[in-house]
Amino acid sequence: MKNTLLVIAILAIVSCKQQEGANVQTAPTQVGIDAVVTENEDLNVTYAVEDVTFKTEEASQIHASYLILKGALVNTNAKEAAQEAAKFKDVLDAQVESDITRNLSDDLALISMSKDAAEQRVAFENISKKVEVYLSSEITSGTIYKQYCPMAFEGKGAYWLSNSPEIRNPYYGDKMLKCGVVDKEIQ
Repeated sequence: MKNTLLVIAILAIVSCKQQEGANVQTAPTQVGIDAVVTENEDLNVTYAVEDVTFKTEEASQIHASYLILKGALVNTNAKEAAQEAAKFKDVLDAQVESDITRNLSDDLALISMSKDAAEQRVAFENISKKVEVYLSSEITSGTIYKQYCPMAFEGKGAYWLSNSPEIRNPYYGDKMLKCGVVDKEIQ
């Protein structure tokens, strides 16, 4: 296990290239409850997303809200992240109270009240862990990509979920947009 993580960390570090001065504009666009397509206008890249279905509408809504919030952090847009976290919290508040709705509420509130992307990213790491556990048991078809950046949080590393194998790092945004590796495919 240690060797696997070491190999992943080494591959991620080698693949991470700082893109200082790059003006990367990625804008998530919701195309349905289960998918988000991201277009990177500066790099003229559009990538396909994995259609994912879940056992419940609640899981579909949580997945979609998570991806939109992640997109705001990829863009390093603290204001948008705060707004999307508030919307995500509203989605949860409309659900029947459950473990997942209670577990995410505090972290989403923290992001929605914060104007600092670095602080929001700490809470997002907690959200990613909780959403992964929940969605792993709810997925019925498709793939969710668990991705990892070994450089996040001063070398501590952090995971996030994606609907595409393409790396779009929410912990570094435009500073190191493509820093990371696919750690696991959740099906």
